[in-house]
Amino acid sequence: MEYLPFILIGVMAVFMAMPLFIWLGSKRMQGRDAPDCAALLTAEQRGRDKLLFYFYSEHCGPCRTLAPLIDTMAERYGNVVKVDVTQQPAAARQFGVRATPTLVLVDGGKVVKVMLGAVSEKQLEVLLG
Repeated sequence: MEYLPFILIGVMAVFMAMPLFIWLGSKRMQGRDAPDCAALLTAEQRGRDKLLFYFYSEHCGPCRTLAPLIDTMAERYGNVVKVDVTQQPAAARQFGVRATPTLVLVDGGKVVKVMLGAVSEKQLEVLLG
């Protein structure tokens, strides 16, 4: 039983490091070319340079909280692409999404910004404006 504290510390370290690895993985996408996502876009969105991809899951609490705000922004700006990761896992893999909700801003074919977790209306307006 002398080794039990070391096992507990190891387990805690793994659980504390997991969000860090997810965050670092998402930041690696910034500045890279955006994956081909033509199948996800509507005809109106194909002509736009700036697109915001919203990756979500039906079972995610923060995603359900953020959904009304995303819907409002989609109506207002028209350049928000909603992607359900359970329905479109290939798209999520292409963008390197490992957690939901994830927002990926693509401008001119490049990934400009990646944001994890719930965001405020003001942050969304800055991204889309």
